[in-house]
Amino acid sequence: MLPAALAVVSALLLGALVLALIRRRLGRIMREVDRVYPVHERVLTAPMANYFGSGSKGMGQVRGNGVLLLTGSQLYFRMLMPEREVRIPVDSISSVSTPRSFLGKSKLSPLLRVDFKRADGKDDSAAWMVRELDRWVEELKKAAGIRTRE
Repeated sequence: MLPAALAVVSALLLGALVLALIRRRLGRIMREVDRVYPVHERVLTAPMANYFGSGSKGMGQVRGNGVLLLTGSQLYFRMLMPEREVRIPVDSISSVSTPRSFLGKSKLSPLLRVDFKRADGKDDSAAWMVRELDRWVEELKKAAGIRTRE
C-alpha cells in the first residue's frame, strides 16, 4: 500500500512542478509579446491557443500551446515549448475555415484554419484550437479582406 501512495504523491508533485514551469514560461513569453505587440495594437489575443502545425511541414509535427494574436498587419503565434514562432501577414491570407481536424489531428471541436501564401509564393496553411472561434474567423476575414457569405 505504501509504494502505491508514494507513487501517487510523486505523480502529483511532478504534475504541480510541470504546471508551475508552464505558468512561469507563459508569464515570461507574455511579457515579451507585450513589449513587441502592445495591447492597443492587438485585435485579438488567445493566451493558450493549441497549435496543430503548418501544412507544409507535414503530419510529424508536435502540437503545442502558446500565445496567438492578431494585429492589423499580422497573425502571430509564439509556442511555449519548444520555442517556435509563426508570423503570417494578413495580406497573405487567402481563406479562413473551421475544420474538425488538421494534418490528421483532432480534438473533436472545430479549429481555426488559415490558408496563406508564404514569402516564397508557395501555398501553406496552419491551424489552432482557440476559444471564441467565431470571433477569430470574423476578425481574420475582416483583416484579410475576405468576403463572408451572406
